[in-house]
Amino acid sequence: MKRGVSAVLFTSVLVDTVGFGIVIPVLPFYATEFGATPFEVTVLFAAFSAMQMVATPVWGRFSDRHGRRPLFIAGLFASALSHLVFGLATSLWLLFVSRIAAGAAGGTISIAHAYIADTTTAEDRAHHMGLVGAAAGLGFMLGPALGGFVSHWDLSYPGYVAAALAAGNAISAYFLLPESRSREVAERGSHGEAATTRGLFRTLTRPPISLMMGVYFLSISSFTGMTALLALFLEDRFALDAGDVGLVFTLAGGATVVMRGLFLGVLVRRHGEKAVVRMGAGALFLALAILPLLPNAWWMLLDVPLFAFGAGALFPTLATLVSFATDEHSQGAVLGGSQVVGGLGRVTGPLWFGLLFQNVGVRSPFIAGALLLAASWALAGRIPSQTRPRRPPVSPVAEEMEAQSLQPE
Repeated sequence: MKRGVSAVLFTSVLVDTVGFGIVIPVLPFYATEFGATPFEVTVLFAAFSAMQMVATPVWGRFSDRHGRRPLFIAGLFASALSHLVFGLATSLWLLFVSRIAAGAAGGTISIAHAYIADTTTAEDRAHHMGLVGAAAGLGFMLGPALGGFVSHWDLSYPGYVAAALAAGNAISAYFLLPESRSREVAERGSHGEAATTRGLFRTLTRPPISLMMGVYFLSISSFTGMTALLALFLEDRFALDAGDVGLVFTLAGGATVVMRGLFLGVLVRRHGEKAVVRMGAGALFLALAILPLLPNAWWMLLDVPLFAFGAGALFPTLATLVSFATDEHSQGAVLGGSQVVGGLGRVTGPLWFGLLFQNVGVRSPFIAGALLLAASWALAGRIPSQTRPRRPPVSPVAEEMEAQSLQPE
């Protein structure tokens, strides 16, 4: 992938996730101004995730047929519109409209992954997947802080800021982001293995992708369950307050960004994708297994980098393996379909973690999560080692990159 294209894609994902994260800290307070109950606040959050699960494979499938660039730009403009509705909301139902619209527009990350699959060689794909993951992680770190700052003036202002960021992002992508697929390749996207809903289901449930989906579901549900309850656990065990927990998450986010942006590519080139997936699952297992045993809060300085390393190694590398196992005409649909599996894990993980935390004990969910991650590690061992595609991706961007590499200095 050309450095300029990589920078545009990184910036687009970063700004998009900053815009998403801006509204997160103010949403509960904004909703209560319109008379929302605590349950309705949770439904607002769930509405986004549910709509995103439905929309993401659709975005991916359309990008297979019509090209990545127009769908990516359309998603950014749709995000801008949803954030504008958030800022202009005068009732609770308009807030629901804004969150449902934001979820429907939330397929840009899977299109970004498909764009990378189009424009990178097998050797470099995990590195660039990691860069996009680092951009998303950095955006989730910066967005809530920016939203909290802007909300001091008015709770509606984060929506306007997010809308402006998304619109500016879409305009920049329009002028700077080239199409990653030739017209002929895009037209053949309608004949890919996952061109229909039935075909997508068959692809996701057929080895080796079914093994990868199992690893993804077990890992992401345990990881998100841990992050959802970490604050309550640290408060109960070590009497940490919100400020202390914020520092913990900031450390985790920073460590994940460094891992994905700097070290992931080196690890994959040295050990291979399958080994790095198992490293990530093993690190997450150790992080969750150690957590209930920590004698004091200072030991979090060891545990946080451990689970940050695990998440940073596992998830982008797993997305890379999924792209390797998918035919070139179905990258968007299958990578989008994998986000449905991830979304189910993000919904169910916190739920069962919460039930264990409340009814069994504060340590129990982390022990159970560690057991699931051990199963994930074992399942990852069954993924075939030879999963890299035999040929590099076919795209104008990739061809231009190859042509430039052959020119004399």
